Amino acid sequence: MDANTIGELLQAALAAGRPTLTEIESKRVLAADGIAVAVPEMATTAEAAVAAAARIGFPVVLKVHSSDVTHKSDVGGVALNLRNAAEVRDGFNRIKRALGERAPHAAFDGVAVQPQARPGVEVIVGVTRDDRFGPMVVAGLGGVFVETLKDTAMRLAPIEAREARVMLEELRGAPLLHGARGRAPVDFAALTSLIAKVSEIAAAHPEIAEMDLNPVVAYESGFAVLDARVVVSSQGAQRPATAAAADPERHRRRVENLKRSFAAKVVAVIGDKRAGGYMWLRAMKRFSGKLYSVQIDPKEIPGIEEMGVTNVKSLAEITEPIDYAVSAVPRQVAPRILSDCVANQVAGIGFFTSGFSETAEELGVKLENELRTIASASDIALVGPNCMGLYNPAAGIANFPDLSAGQAGDVCFISQSGTHCINFCSQAPGHGIRINKAASIGNALMLEAADYIDVMTEDPATRALGMYVEGVRDGRRFFESLRRAAARHPVVVWKGGMTEAGARATFSHTGSLATPAAVWNAMVRQSGAVAVAGLDAMLDAMEMVGRGRPVKGRRMGLVAMTGGQSVVITDTFAGAGLEIPALSPASYEELGGFFNIIGGSFRNPLDAGGTIGGGGVVTGNLERILDILDRDTVIDALVLEVGTGLRAQRWAAHEDELTAFLDKLAEFSVKSSKPFVLVMHPAHIEELVAKGKRLARERGLVVFDSFERAASAMRVSYDYWSGRAESA
Repeated sequence: MDANTIGELLQAALAAGRPTLTEIESKRVLAADGIAVAVPEMATTAEAAVAAAARIGFPVVLKVHSSDVTHKSDVGGVALNLRNAAEVRDGFNRIKRALGERAPHAAFDGVAVQPQARPGVEVIVGVTRDDRFGPMVVAGLGGVFVETLKDTAMRLAPIEAREARVMLEELRGAPLLHGARGRAPVDFAALTSLIAKVSEIAAAHPEIAEMDLNPVVAYESGFAVLDARVVVSSQGAQRPATAAAADPERHRRRVENLKRSFAAKVVAVIGDKRAGGYMWLRAMKRFSGKLYSVQIDPKEIPGIEEMGVTNVKSLAEITEPIDYAVSAVPRQVAPRILSDCVANQVAGIGFFTSGFSETAEELGVKLENELRTIASASDIALVGPNCMGLYNPAAGIANFPDLSAGQAGDVCFISQSGTHCINFCSQAPGHGIRINKAASIGNALMLEAADYIDVMTEDPATRALGMYVEGVRDGRRFFESLRRAAARHPVVVWKGGMTEAGARATFSHTGSLATPAAVWNAMVRQSGAVAVAGLDAMLDAMEMVGRGRPVKGRRMGLVAMTGGQSVVITDTFAGAGLEIPALSPASYEELGGFFNIIGGSFRNPLDAGGTIGGGGVVTGNLERILDILDRDTVIDALVLEVGTGLRAQRWAAHEDELTAFLDKLAEFSVKSSKPFVLVMHPAHIEELVAKGKRLARERGLVVFDSFERAASAMRVSYDYWSGRAESA
C-alpha cells in the first residue's frame, strides 16, 4: 500500500473542505493500494473528451465530473458505449445540459472519460464506518440495483481474502458468481483480493468515512471497477472513551477483582430491608463463606439477626477482607456507599440500586457520573448499577432467592437485563443446564460485557456462554472478546432492540445498507458466535450446545410416531435449513426385515409408531432403528419423537416402563457418535410429559418441547460448529 499517496489525496480533499473525492481521485486511492483500476481521464471540453477517447480507444464512457453530484445517473450524468468522436461530442453536451436542468446549482467541472466495460456480473464493494464497530466492509450483488436487491454481506474491517470468500458465499445470488445457466464462474481470487484490499484501506485510514465501488463488474478473469467514490471526514473514527482505555493497568486489576468477587469468601449485603423481604440476605442463605449485613436502621436489625446473619453498622467493623458487596440503598446514597467500599478495600460491589442514566433525568445522570468518578480512581469491580449482580451456584453467591446453589456448572450467562438473567438462571435447571457463572450487568458503568466474557471464557469449567445484550460502548473490544470466546466454546447471543428505527443520512449505497441490525448481525457472524431471538430459544440453544454433542452436519435422521407427525417434522427441520436425506440402500434393506409398514413407513423420516409400540413398549425394535441410523453414513444427527399419545399414558401407572425406556435411550446416546435429541410434546398429558422430560434429562438426554424448538436448537449448534470449522 502506498499510504503516502492515499493520505495526500484524503488530506487534500479535507483541506479544500470537500467531503467527497472525485471519481478520478477515488480510483487513484485504489491504484495506490495495488488494485487494478482504470483511472479515467479528465476532460473539460468536448474536444478534450474526443482526444482522450482516441487515446483510450473506442468505445468509451463519459461521466459527469462534479463535487456536487452524488449519484451520476440521477442527473443524467452518464453516457455509455460511445463508439466515435461524434458520439463523444454529443455525449459531452448531453451530460452538461442534463446537469444544468436537473441540478442547476451543481458545478460542472467536465467529464471523466474511461473505457466501456464488457458485460459481466455486477457487484458492489464498499466501506462504511459504524460509531461502535468502526470500519465495515460490504460486498453484494446488483450494482446500481443493490439497494433494491439488498443481497449483501458485511464484516468488520480489515479482513483477509478467506473471509471475503465466505461473504460472497453468503449471498443469495452466489450461484450467479459460480456460473449459473452455463456461464463461466467469476474470478473469486481476484474478487476476494479486491474486497480484502478495500477493507485494509479503510482500516488504515480513519479519514475514510465511506467508500463505494459500484458497480464492479466481475469476469471469468479479473474485474473492472466502473465507478468509485470516497467520502472523507476530519473527525475520523475514535474508539469511545472507556474505563479500559483510560487506564489499562488499573482496569486489569479491576477485572482481577471481578474474578475475586465471583469466588467470594466474604460477602456484605448493604441496606437490605424487611419491606423488600430481605431479598438479598435470603438470596445468600446458602453462601458457603462468611455473610454480613450492613444496616444502621434499628428497626431492621432484629429481623436480620433472626435470620442468623451478623449485622454491623459499617464496613469498617468487618475485619476480614471483603470480596463482594451488594448494595440495595436508595440512589442518593449510592455514591457514599461506593466511597465507603473503596476506603475499606472491597474487591467488588453489585449495585441493585437503579435510577441512574437509564432514567435520562438530570439527577440520575449526575449520580451515575459521581459513581464513575469514584470508581475510576480505584480498582473496585463495580457491577451495574441497575442490575441483579453476580451468581455463582458453586459458592452459593446468588442474585435472587431460591436459585439453585451448591452445584458447580459449565454454562455461563451475561445479561444487561436483570429479569432475563433471573429467568434464564431459574429455568436453566429444568433444561438440564448447570450454571457456572452468571452476571446481570445493568448499565455496565465500569465493567462492560467484554470483561465478563473474558472472565467467563478464561474459566476452564466453562463449556458454553450465552448472553442478552442491548448495546455496547466499545464495539471493537466487544467483538474481539466475543471472537476469542467463540474460538474456545459455543457462544449464543440474544440482542435486544434489533428493530431500531431510523436510518442515518448517507452519501453512499454502502452506508444505506449498514443499518444497526445489519451491522450487529455481521459482527456476531464474523466473531463465530450465533444469534437467537428470545428466552426460550436461548434456553433451547444452551441445552443443545451445553448438553448435546456438536451438530457438525445438516443431515438429519428423523423418527416420528405417526404419518402426520412425520410430515410435520420433515417440514419443520427442512424449514430450519437442515436436510432430511434418503437413507443408504443397506439401511433400507435392514429396516425392511422387521419394519411394520402397515400404517407406517421407513423412509426418512421414519413413521415408526406401529413398529416400536408408540409409547416405546417394544423397545427392541426402537434400538434396532436407532442403531441403523447411527451406522448410516448419510446421517449426521438423530431426532426421536417420544410417543406421548394415548399409549404413553400407561407410563402414569407403570413408571418402571418409562424409566426402563429412558435408560435404553440413555445407553444409546452414550454409545452413539452422533448428536441425539428427543422431542416430547406436552400434548394433553402435560404432567406426565414434564416428569418424563425431567427423568430424561437426569439421564443426560437432550429434550425439546416441539419439533420447532428442536430444529432451531440443532440449527444453532450446526451454525456454530460449521462456522468454527470454516475459520479453522
